[in-house]
Amino acid sequence: MPDLSIDQVHKMAKAAGLELDDARATTIASRLSAVRAELNSIPSESLMAVEPASSFTLSREESPPAE
Repeated sequence: MPDLSIDQVHKMAKAAGLELDDARATTIASRLSAVRAELNSIPSESLMAVEPASSFTLSREESPPAE
């Protein structure tokens, strides 16, 4: 799997409402690519017996009205 590009990191950050400079995006791209490589190194057979994680939804709490 190819490494993440700086452009991809910028797009993900923008989708999350974040702004990153190129230096920070480069660092994040490198770290995320390393995590992806580690996850991809796990043999599929090892994952077959693992139970799926429970899913949950976070709800946003509304701010109290200003007085």
